[in-house]
Amino acid sequence: MYKSHTVASVPSTPTAVTEKLILVVDDDPIFRRITRSCLEAKGYSVIEAEDGLDGLRQLRTAEPDMILCDLNMPILGGLEFVEEISLEYPSLPLIVVSATDEMSDVAQALRFGIKDFLPKPISNPKHLLEAVENTLDDSSDHLCDQRDFASQWFRVDGGDVPEEQELHWHLEYLQENPNAARDLLHALLPDKDTSQGAWKCSYRLLQSADTMPLVFDYAWLMNGQFAFYLVDSASEETGVATTLLVRALFHDYLRNLKSFNADLKDIAYVLEKGIACSSSAGPIRALFGVVDMTQGTISLLPAGLDARWSNSQTTQHIEAENMLGEQIGKNFIMKDLPIDSSCQLMLNRIGSSSFSLEIYQSQHM
Repeated sequence: MYKSHTVASVPSTPTAVTEKLILVVDDDPIFRRITRSCLEAKGYSVIEAEDGLDGLRQLRTAEPDMILCDLNMPILGGLEFVEEISLEYPSLPLIVVSATDEMSDVAQALRFGIKDFLPKPISNPKHLLEAVENTLDDSSDHLCDQRDFASQWFRVDGGDVPEEQELHWHLEYLQENPNAARDLLHALLPDKDTSQGAWKCSYRLLQSADTMPLVFDYAWLMNGQFAFYLVDSASEETGVATTLLVRALFHDYLRNLKSFNADLKDIAYVLEKGIACSSSAGPIRALFGVVDMTQGTISLLPAGLDARWSNSQTTQHIEAENMLGEQIGKNFIMKDLPIDSSCQLMLNRIGSSSFSLEIYQSQHM
């Protein structure tokens, strides 16, 4: 695959930093040399590896604080290397720097727990240095294992999105490359079937490959709740950025819950606060839900998407109401709908997509 080299100038005056060791894994010697010069100019120590296998050899004797890794490499490819690192060194933060056009590969790497990715060529060394600094800061604060990549991009913690800390180049790249953005969002969809105890949840999402997708995500909580959201990423120019922000804030909210119950009003407040704080985000169509498996109930908060809910006894229409970012706290929450032996949530965008989520006990067929 063709690779481009950055030709941007390297900062000439070192800035004092606590010395950290960074392993750069890339089969391109020119990129390694430029990256090494850039990092060393800022006070980092750097070791190099020419491919994934060489990178694993380096780890036998070196203890780097972070790894920068390409995806397109011979012998042991980047994805295989990332997977191996996630298994053998789960607390070692890793950033992918790659010229790959296959965003599904980047998304797969993100699933393995990488903290960031930067597309080649890196036109501004500041982007690389800030990504390195932010990832190392998270690692030293013991946040690295808890944040996913979207939280890293927006630097959220507890629902705050300081505008001056947004990593704008990611969003600009995705906005300028809609095919890459679409591939990334498609590839980040979670497993279609999931379960906890006697309860199972299965979703089906059919949609055109030519449109920005509906994005579904979920999380199980230790108290038996199942929280989820559905977002229409096709919402005007800010759809991709807002979808990624929703992902970041949703999981950050749940991470900070500890042993408390997820609450739809609280989720709405956190998300709308985040959108208001971000210059890259805007109103978007969505729908949120929390299932209480111990009580056998589901609560739904519509935010611009029409849907239909049904159990074994009844069917109800879910009115779209206000979009997320337009005061969804005023929307009507359908609370504690009974699941019975099973229930289903359905949504259709005529001509582009259809979605269904089924929740049922394992004995239900």
